[in-house]
Amino acid sequence: MINKSEVGNRISAIRKESGYTQAVFADKLGVSTQAVSKWENGAALPDIEILLGISWLFKMTINEILVGNNVFTKIVNRPYDFNGIAFFEADEESADGYKVPSDVDWAKRMVQEKWIKRNWDSSMARKTYRMDLAKRVVEHGGLILEIGAGPGGFMVDILREDFNANIIISDISPTCVREWKKLFDNEIHPPNIHYAVLDNCDLPFEDNSIDVISAGGGFGNTVGDKFKCLTEIYRVLKPGGMYVVGDGFITKEMLKTLPENVQKILLVKRQDVFEDYYEATVTAGFKKIDNPLFGSWSTKGDESDIADLANELGVELIFTSYLRYCIK
Repeated sequence: MINKSEVGNRISAIRKESGYTQAVFADKLGVSTQAVSKWENGAALPDIEILLGISWLFKMTINEILVGNNVFTKIVNRPYDFNGIAFFEADEESADGYKVPSDVDWAKRMVQEKWIKRNWDSSMARKTYRMDLAKRVVEHGGLILEIGAGPGGFMVDILREDFNANIIISDISPTCVREWKKLFDNEIHPPNIHYAVLDNCDLPFEDNSIDVISAGGGFGNTVGDKFKCLTEIYRVLKPGGMYVVGDGFITKEMLKTLPENVQKILLVKRQDVFEDYYEATVTAGFKKIDNPLFGSWSTKGDESDIADLANELGVELIFTSYLRYCIK
C-alpha cells in the first residue's frame, strides 16, 4: 500500500534539493500550487501523467517516487532477504541471545514498554540536541549508516537537523529495526530511511560505499571483536568518509570503587567496557581523529545490556564518555 505522507515528503525533499519553490515546481508541471501543497502534505497523490512528468523532471523512476529507492541494490556485497527491511542476519530474535541470554525478553520489553516511541518523543521534546554533531554529519552529506541504532542513537539528532537525510538504520536485533520502521511508517514519515538487520563485525557492503557511519552507543554494544568492527567500518567508508562515535568506558579508578566480586564478574563478562578504543581506531587506519567532548553517563535508568548486568549485580556503573570524529 502506498503511503501518501511518505510520497509527499519525498516529493518535497527532491523539489527542495532542486531549488524549486512550490510555485515554480507547479508551473513546470502545469498544475496549481495548491495541488503541489496537497501532495506534499500527504492529502493526495499526483495522477499518473503528473508522476511521469515528475520522473522526467528529476530523472528518477515513478517507482522511486512512490516507494523510494532500494539503496541496498547498489552497495551490498552478498545475497539478502528484503521485505521493507534488508535481512543480512536472522529475522527473529535468537533464544541464545546476540548479547546476553535474556535478549528475547529484552526485545519483548522494547515492544511492550514502547522504548523507541518513548525515546523519539522525549528527544523531540528536548529544546537542545546534539546540534554540532548533527550539523557536521549533514554538512558532510551522502549516505549515512547508523550502526547499532538500538532504541536511540545519533540518527534522531541527524533527523532533527535534516528530516530528509539519507539514513540506513541498522541493528543486529530484528525487533529493534522493526520497531523503528513501524514508528516511521505509521507516524513520522521521513522520506529517505532504509532498514537493515546486520552484524557490525561483518558489514554487508562493498568497499568505499558509505559516506558516514554513526554510532551513538552502537559501537559499545557491538557483539564480537570490536577491532574487527573498526576495520569493517574503515573498509566500507569512502575515502574522506566520516565515522562519528559516541561511547564510553569504565576507568580503572571507577572499577576499584566496586565490590571485589563485582570487579571479577565484570572483568570476565565485559572486559571490553574498560577500553576506550582510541589506539585501535588509529590501528584500523583512521589518521584524522577529533575528540571534542568528554563527559560521563550512568547505567541508572539506561536500557542497554551493560545496564541490565549492572542492575543484576546491584551496582551503578559510571562511564567516562567520548565523542569522536574519524576521517578516512
